[in-house]
Amino acid sequence: MESSKSILLPVIVLFLGILFILLGILEGDAEVALFLFIPVIYGAGIYLLIGILLVFLSFMLFFVLPFARVSRSRRDELERVAYEDLSENKETESSFGGVIFIGPIPIVFGKDASTTKKMMWIGLAIALILIFLYLMIFFL
Repeated sequence: MESSKSILLPVIVLFLGILFILLGILEGDAEVALFLFIPVIYGAGIYLLIGILLVFLSFMLFFVLPFARVSRSRRDELERVAYEDLSENKETESSFGGVIFIGPIPIVFGKDASTTKKMMWIGLAIALILIFLYLMIFFL
């Protein structure tokens, strides 16, 4: 029940932002265009400004409200459990890695060689898919 309360306000703010953006478009203060395949909304009206600010505010509320509503006792309990888990799992070895894209070029990193190799193959697969989708959109 608590999670549904924490998501209600951001959803309302998001819909209000979308309504203000639509109002700006209907009033003629904003226009919609496509850049490649990305929709772009631009204009100079107050409705568009309010709508975009409300949409950004809703994104911030989606991430902030669940953490802000945790009570102090629950926070203490979570810290205690996390500390106990860390003290028990000192012998476990963790492995991490990732892929960062700059344009279509993947940059891979990892803690060890096997993880880095896995990330390299994942990055290569994603890069090929992105290039394929771009060429498909460009030539169709």
